Amino acid sequence: MNQKKKQRTGSQGQDKSIGKSGFVSLRYRFIFITSLMLVILLTTLALVLGLLQTRTIRNRIEKQGLAIAKNLAAVSVDHLITYNYVALEKLVNQAVNNPEIIYVIIHDKEDRVAGYSRRPDLQNKILTDDVSLKAVKAKEPFVTVHRPDPGYPHMDVAVPAYLPGSRDQWGTIRVSLSLELMHQQIRQTLWSIVILGSVALVIGILISNWAAQRVTRPLGTLVKATVEAAQGNLEQTISIHTRDEVEILASNFSFMIRETLAQKQQLENQLKEIKQLQQYAEKILATMSDGLLAVDVKGIVTAINPAAHAILGLPRGQVIKGRHVLALFSREIPFADYIRQSLENPSASNQREIHLQKGEETQVLLTGAGILESDQKKPSQIIFNINDITLLKKLEAEIRQAQRLADLGTLAAGMAHEIRNPLSAIKTYVALLPRKIEKPGFLEKFQRTVPREINRLNTLIEELLELSRPPKYNFKLIDIQALLKQSIELLEADFRTKGVNCQWDIPDELPRVMADPDQLEKVFINLIQNGAQAMPDGGTITIQVQCRKKRLFLYFWDTGHGFSPELAQNLFTPFFTTKAKGTGLGLAIAHKVISEHGGQIEAKSQKGEGSCFTVRLPGRID
Repeated sequence: MNQKKKQRTGSQGQDKSIGKSGFVSLRYRFIFITSLMLVILLTTLALVLGLLQTRTIRNRIEKQGLAIAKNLAAVSVDHLITYNYVALEKLVNQAVNNPEIIYVIIHDKEDRVAGYSRRPDLQNKILTDDVSLKAVKAKEPFVTVHRPDPGYPHMDVAVPAYLPGSRDQWGTIRVSLSLELMHQQIRQTLWSIVILGSVALVIGILISNWAAQRVTRPLGTLVKATVEAAQGNLEQTISIHTRDEVEILASNFSFMIRETLAQKQQLENQLKEIKQLQQYAEKILATMSDGLLAVDVKGIVTAINPAAHAILGLPRGQVIKGRHVLALFSREIPFADYIRQSLENPSASNQREIHLQKGEETQVLLTGAGILESDQKKPSQIIFNINDITLLKKLEAEIRQAQRLADLGTLAAGMAHEIRNPLSAIKTYVALLPRKIEKPGFLEKFQRTVPREINRLNTLIEELLELSRPPKYNFKLIDIQALLKQSIELLEADFRTKGVNCQWDIPDELPRVMADPDQLEKVFINLIQNGAQAMPDGGTITIQVQCRKKRLFLYFWDTGHGFSPELAQNLFTPFFTTKAKGTGLGLAIAHKVISEHGGQIEAKSQKGEGSCFTVRLPGRID
């Protein structure tokens, strides 16, 4: 029933479109254009044929007039010399017997009429009309066409009469020919064209009507199919067999309908999926623990989830959407200040920790902002992600406290181990001092061992102080290349004795670094010495520097015995060492120095394949 209503509505819409103002059927347009083309073609043909026929006949008549005038000039030149007007009068009257010749005039040397056919009264007179004046002055054959009123146009041919072998003009011979016959022939031709053209026009209209029906009938079927398709009837079959472009058009339209139907079904399925995803997203927003607050670029709230209500302390019954976000908070709250900065400069919104004071407790929020862009790539909304990390901060504080206690235990154990050895040696010598003071060589050994162990204790204490006390650095712009080469030069002699080969790849143009050169030199020397000590049988140390994104990457490779990945995690822990001798504070101090310079240091190695220490430092532009 609904389908019939749609089809009825579609046919009514089609009838309305056909009956509307300015509508002209394609059939009548085709017939009109075909008839107009035939009329233009026949008119052009008539004009061209008339022009060609006129030109041809005029050329023939002109040649005929020139031939007659030249013959008369040849015959009458002797009579002109002797002024034999009687003979000339007789000659022109004989020449005018030709039905195409209207008149023949012979002018003498003084431009008088020596002979005028059938007009003896004009003999010995001078003609003053324009045609006559132009004719008698012509030195060469002269042809002109003029129309007497009334009558048909005449062609006046004038030929000067000369003596043979002389340029002395003795007169002018004029022959006037009628163009009536030419116009009659042209009229007959035009009538023939009009009659044949009318017949051709009628036949053309009949043929164009047949051709228009052959084209418009299947097109009408297509129009009805398009109306039904517009009303939603996509399950229709179009059967047109014209073996031309219309059949191809119908086939393509049928294919388009099938594709449209398939896309419609696909869109319906996608709409279902979108609705499911929307419900899924709403459920996620409702159940997620993180708060979500969305505002447009003007600060109007567009979305907020229950977690944001709870985290920000907003009443659940309060209407939030449609209100300005800053109206929800007091201006003194740091979160309001963060939102205000994000609205003023959306692209600068970074993740930030915000501390809110709630009575005696402090709530810690981790907030971040993301920009939702429109189709024009302009910010349309700002989405704030709010995470309450108060409990996490408390857990972190507890973990740090436990880690500090563990580090303190490790430090105490390391200090006890490092201090016990020199104290044991000093204690032993002090206990033996009363009994062996008189023994030869004992005092010499006592004076050599006790000061050495005391210096060892002093060195340990200084390293511990350097590791624990607040940094006092003298920062200035330094050249990393010069500092590295200086560190290498200090160890070259030691390398030669141990069979260590040092290679480096340090570019000349590197950004300078804001650093304390003395502290960095200690780090470089410590890393290079550690690499040399890892190669007791000799090897190669390679130092390479790279600059990427205004950051310097320094690599220290050695070909020593290496260490396992498990040991790499503890290399920078105080008192941790893999060497038989050493306090285990060198890498810990190096890690502290690099960190104070805003950089990072890390170690990578495989057992038996050497190791690599990487130092990253921020570069500065001079």
